Amino acid sequence: MKYTEKQKGSLYLTVVLLGIVLAIAIGVTGIIVTGSNLIKGLGDSVRAFHIADSGVEEELYRLRQESGVPKDDPPNPCSSSFTNYGITTCTIQSTSTSLKVIGSYNGSQRRIEADY
Repeated sequence: MKYTEKQKGSLYLTVVLLGIVLAIAIGVTGIIVTGSNLIKGLGDSVRAFHIADSGVEEELYRLRQESGVPKDDPPNPCSSSFTNYGITTCTIQSTSTSLKVIGSYNGSQRRIEADY
């Protein structure tokens, strides 16, 4: 079968256009996948922050109940249960003037420091 110059040109144009459409589709897919991973990480980060915030409130409550000057304590786990959240940890480290609480959820960690 013999192709004319016009047919060869249209075939070339079709291949180029398909390549451009494919490149755009791959780019858009990459953006969507990256965005969804960021959103998931943001949700984990917010939960980690709330776990750390709960640890601060818990420790401040404990200090008020003891009504004494706290000692420099080694890091200890929060006594609050976060079982509804899944895999979590909460660690409290208190000194005579400040608290450092680290909350984590699914690999995201947030730390809150409070002076009192």
